[in-house]
Amino acid sequence: MADEKKKSACPTCMGNKVIAGVCETSGEWQGKTEDGQVCTPDQKCPTCKGKGYVEG
Repeated sequence: MADEKKKSACPTCMGNKVIAGVCETSGEWQGKTEDGQVCTPDQKCPTCKGKGYVEG
């Protein structure tokens, strides 16, 4: 039998490759940003390094 590695969906990003940013709205930020929202940027999943799966 060949040495096959099984790939499973990354548990951190659920196989999406990136972790989506989150936007929040608060009265504190009204006037500081155009729409009153502060958002975190999308980021490449650190667990699977943007592949969407882990080998195991």
